[in-house]
This record gives sequence, C-alpha cells and structure tokens, in this order.
Amino acid sequence: MHKRRDPDVPNQVTAHELVGDVQGRTCLLVDDMIDTAGTIVAAAAALKKNGAAKVIVAATHAIFSGPAVERLSSDAVDSVVVTNTLPLGPEKRFDKLTVLSIAPLIAKAISAVFDDDSVNSLFPGHA
Repeated sequence: MHKRRDPDVPNQVTAHELVGDVQGRTCLLVDDMIDTAGTIVAAAAALKKNGAAKVIVAATHAIFSGPAVERLSSDAVDSVVVTNTLPLGPEKRFDKLTVLSIAPLIAKAISAVFDDDSVNSLFPGHA
C-alpha cells in the first residue's frame, strides 16, 4: 500500500493506493507504530477487498489508543504482531495479538557496548 498525508491535516491519511497484485496472497503490513489503527486497518481492508487471502499487521510500537483494539479485531486483519517496547495492559490485548520481547536485542546491545563491539553487528546488512 502507498499512503499519502495532507501536510495541513495531522494524523490523517488522505489516499491509499494498492501496489501490485494481492489476489490470493498473504500480505504483511509493517509500520513503526500503531496508535488508533485507522490507517493500518484501512490498508488491510483495501487489501482484502482486492483479494488478499490473509493480512498480517506488524509494528514496533503498540500504542493502541482509542478504538485501536476494536479496529484491529475486525475481519480485515488476520493477525497483529508487535514488540513490547511499550507496556500493554489487559484491556489492550486481544486474540489476534502476538507480543514479541525486545529483551534479547537489548541484552546483545548492552553486551556489545561493554565489550567494545559494534552495535551495528546486531543488524546484518546495515553497516
């Protein structure tokens, strides 16, 4: 999906464009954070409308404010994967949600710093 934002309207996407053929495919939508989930669920719905078999949503930061949990629980989204960079109380948890721990990554980063190694080595291909 390609999204555009109107610079005069904060936090609102003005256009979605589907790129490529999604018919019968599993699609992965990746974003840095999910706040109210309006943008990502609209993209998921567009993918499903165009024949996607499955839509998986992934993000680093799960803010999940307002209607996010309800939106992400809709039929447009098959599963949601986020990290635990922010605490998620029980009211923000739902059946389709998987939360991955960043603890191993943080531990490796701390070890690299103490051992005078490169933290870049934690991210292969990004020297």
